[in-house]
Amino acid sequence: MPFQAVATQRLYEQVAGQVTDLVARGEFKPGDRLPPERDLAKLLGVSRPTVREAMIALEMAGLVEVRVGAGTFVTDKAKNTGESNGATNGRLFEGAGSSPFELIAARRTIEPEVAVLAAQLATPAEIAAIAETIAMIGAAKDTPAHRAADHLFHLRVGLASHNAVLTAIVDECWADMYSPMFERMGAITGLIASRCSPQQRDQTKLEHGDVYRAIAARDGAAARAAMNRHLEGVERILHEGDARGAATLKLAGAAR
Repeated sequence: MPFQAVATQRLYEQVAGQVTDLVARGEFKPGDRLPPERDLAKLLGVSRPTVREAMIALEMAGLVEVRVGAGTFVTDKAKNTGESNGATNGRLFEGAGSSPFELIAARRTIEPEVAVLAAQLATPAEIAAIAETIAMIGAAKDTPAHRAADHLFHLRVGLASHNAVLTAIVDECWADMYSPMFERMGAITGLIASRCSPQQRDQTKLEHGDVYRAIAARDGAAARAAMNRHLEGVERILHEGDARGAATLKLAGAAR
């Protein structure tokens, strides 16, 4: 018997798949409103952020529509998908990307310790390279330039740790932050604004500057704390933006 590839699904994909299966069984029909996120989270035994990610995945696939002030509704496409086979359903959310909440949690686990190593091991040239990215963040005029400078800052801190494996992990996490799922979640929560405001640029520069100054001072504990504060702020934006409700999803969709 030939071996078969082991299928792995992210939790939000499993939740989205369950909703699709419910449509296939006739539990929900096109035009029906889905239960509120709070109720779905309780029924499925998952967190509300996971339900939100599942709703975003379903919306990106065209299987639900979120209407301002009304709720989330099943589309005609969901019925047609439900009538297809399970293999097709399993491919619906391929390429969407990692869970944004899990991604930031992973970064909070890894990057503060990378900053500690950078404080201990960075060369003067590497510290100067990190300083250069702070200036780039401050000079960024649009969101793509701002994000590129942000990415480069974290990559250069990784390089200054002198650990190629950790640097690759940091870079891989950042690659996933350009995925459709993270882009969508970022737009909904305001983490990724369509235009980079001076306030956002200044706040980012300040937080990254705290990390840089700790590394330059060879203070590993301060570098860890500064990096953790920065990533904790990113995580807070995701959660607070998530809590604003499903109406925001449709508003963000208008900018696509």
